[in-house]
Amino acid sequence: MSISVEILETGTIRIRPSIGRNRSWTEPLPINTYLINHPEGHILFDSGESPHTMKPGYFPLWMPFFHMAVNIHVRPHEGIGARLKQRGLEPKDLKAVVLSHLHHDHGDGLPGLIGPPVYVSQEHWDAYKHPFEATMEGAVPNQWPKGFVPTILEPTGGPIRPWERSYPLTSDGKVVAVDTPGHVPGHLSVIVFGDEATYFLGGDATYDQELLDQEVTDGVNSNPLLAIESVRKIKEFARQKNVVLLPAHDPDAARRLAEKDFYKPSPSRL
Repeated sequence: MSISVEILETGTIRIRPSIGRNRSWTEPLPINTYLINHPEGHILFDSGESPHTMKPGYFPLWMPFFHMAVNIHVRPHEGIGARLKQRGLEPKDLKAVVLSHLHHDHGDGLPGLIGPPVYVSQEHWDAYKHPFEATMEGAVPNQWPKGFVPTILEPTGGPIRPWERSYPLTSDGKVVAVDTPGHVPGHLSVIVFGDEATYFLGGDATYDQELLDQEVTDGVNSNPLLAIESVRKIKEFARQKNVVLLPAHDPDAARRLAEKDFYKPSPSRL
């Protein structure tokens, strides 16, 4: 098996660019998860959104974020379980599920992924392991699998410049996670050193390539200064290699993946 990446889109989301200041909505943005194909097995990056979000009462009424800041549309055939079946796979066929973070549009597919280990960073789980705090931060822990506790991904890998440490996901070092905090504490991105290109699976480290290049952070951000630092590290990495940048919500990600369109970063705006 060659090393490659596929997009599994789990519906769309519209976002208010800035809560409170900008009441407009974005155009519908994809909710992308990424299937990494590797000789050691399939690895899924993020679980996406659930079709059950379309049912009344899915999101807690007491948390206004879910009702004021996002607008979601997921059809039954777009859930992650259905997307895997469309490719002839079942959850048991996955080597691992790695989550960038547990926000609803990245973690709500977990009930359809029972079987493989689910990995997050220690810092992220420390921030989200208590249901009230997790809900306040944009997760929906009452919809996670019963008794859900993730496996902590350990940073046992060496540096991948400009990152000082990495989280190996395969024994050959071809698939690794790196720290990209800012959007939330402990946010992870995944680098895939594929047969045809190097892929940077960004999660919500940025919403799209243009914003990343401009070093503009999104409106839902726990630490904007740290987010900009993460963005600059991604740009520095892309200066060293031919990188296809694949954020979770970039409408142009599918085209870039198909065409192997490499990101050419502009100088950092220090």
